[in-house]
Amino acid sequence: MADKKGDSGSESDSTDEPVVGNVNKFAVVPPGFTGRPKKGHLIFDACFECGNLGRVDYITEFEYDLFIRPDTCNPRFRVWFSFTVENVKADQRVIFNIVNFSKTKSLYREGMSPFVKSTSRPKW
Repeated sequence: MADKKGDSGSESDSTDEPVVGNVNKFAVVPPGFTGRPKKGHLIFDACFECGNLGRVDYITEFEYDLFIRPDTCNPRFRVWFSFTVENVKADQRVIFNIVNFSKTKSLYREGMSPFVKSTSRPKW
């Protein structure tokens, strides 16, 4: 059996697959959907410097589980995330669950929140 040290380390991870490499213009569509993604089918990308999104799981059209790749110098931790999302509908709202994030309690209890930029809003 292969060594699991490269695994995402998340107890919530529903598969034994490691999170390896970044998603690259990955369109997440509903199960059974075929054809080109429609407006509102989100397209995730992390193939850029500092991108670290390794996997996206579709939960519902409004909810996605995101798996972050391990930090470069310490593979036991995932303390930041950086990725893009495209192909959204106007006023579309979704929930992103960062499933294997290492610092949810210590960061967000102190009032920190994700930094978001949108083409529809000029400020971060």
